[in-house]
Amino acid sequence: MSKITQAPTAAARRARLATFVAFFLQGLLFATILTRLPAFEEERGITEADVTVLLLLASVLAGVGSLLAEQVAVRRSSALALRLALVMIAVMAPVAGFAPAGVAMMVAFGVYGIGVGAVDASMNMQGVTIQRLYGRSIMTGFHGAWSIGAICGALYASGTAALDIEVGPSLLAAGVVCLLLALVAGPAYVRPSLEHVATAQSEAAGPAIRVPWRPVVALGLVIVVFYLADTGVASWGTLFLTNALGATASVAALGYAAYQVGAITSRVLGDRFVVRYGAVAVVKAGTLLGTVGLLGVVLSPTPAVAIVAFLVMGLGLPVVVPLAFAAAGSIPGTDADVAIARLNVFNYVGTILGAALLGSLATADLWRWVFVVPLVLVPTILFVARTFAPAKDIETAARARP
Repeated sequence: MSKITQAPTAAARRARLATFVAFFLQGLLFATILTRLPAFEEERGITEADVTVLLLLASVLAGVGSLLAEQVAVRRSSALALRLALVMIAVMAPVAGFAPAGVAMMVAFGVYGIGVGAVDASMNMQGVTIQRLYGRSIMTGFHGAWSIGAICGALYASGTAALDIEVGPSLLAAGVVCLLLALVAGPAYVRPSLEHVATAQSEAAGPAIRVPWRPVVALGLVIVVFYLADTGVASWGTLFLTNALGATASVAALGYAAYQVGAITSRVLGDRFVVRYGAVAVVKAGTLLGTVGLLGVVLSPTPAVAIVAFLVMGLGLPVVVPLAFAAAGSIPGTDADVAIARLNVFNYVGTILGAALLGSLATADLWRWVFVVPLVLVPTILFVARTFAPAKDIETAARARP
């Protein structure tokens, strides 16, 4: 990639703010729906097995949505793909909230899942494009906005549940807000002309090529490992604190909260460390911190120790995902949008594997083993850390700027 020394333009700054909004909205809606799943069971009479099927269906179709976003981005632009995908999730979230149990609900969750995958892929495409225009690392901040949105969504869902607001109206309100913000932010996304400028900067070493699966497999395995560990905390962390360590319900809820606080901190500050030390060093440090945190969870004798360990895990591991997308999008001689869309598919592979593998351990009451599995797998990220080196030219450009 060519070195970029000029300050970002006003259009690039607007695009950055608009992309922050996209990440925030995705996290907000996603967390709202997940947190209100118990209401689906109560109001629609569905079982936990039905919920599992719905989530599995949404995850599988999210991979399809990621590849659809790739096609729209290649033929038109990632800006159009993101605008369409945001409208889709803003509309389908309320539809899922009002859908009756059965086929209608499955269809609603399935289409919503397609939208989730399309948003995930296209917002990362926009993020990488804007990062090239900025000439320095900004990707971890985007993912920090997702984490902030997720916390806001969980708090909103908790509040609506406490007020006995049914799931349909609560998702309708969230969907309307997301739709309005998406429509306001949409025109600011990087236009095809600017996107082509950024792409040309990344192709200085040679002509662009369509990216096959092989170049992104190493980064994809990192994504799989992360989401397997992340699923362990999100799905089973609270039950681990309750069933294995005897925590009360109020204390057990602090485990996931501590992890998310760590995730926001690492992602908000991550770009600064990337500029100073490089992506490879940050990935290694994040992996080691994540490993220490997982070890603390596995060995924790009390809920307090486990909660601190979840915090440490959050301070390290979540930073690797945005840097993986940045690395995929900055490999010289590749089509960045295609690489990012294909890398994004591994997100859902990790989520599905985590739900299946860790879920089987949890149902067998092997609570510590739920976190032993990611503890063994997370250190393998160190062996592929050099794969994150393509982002190095961005950091060098930033240090070279007067």
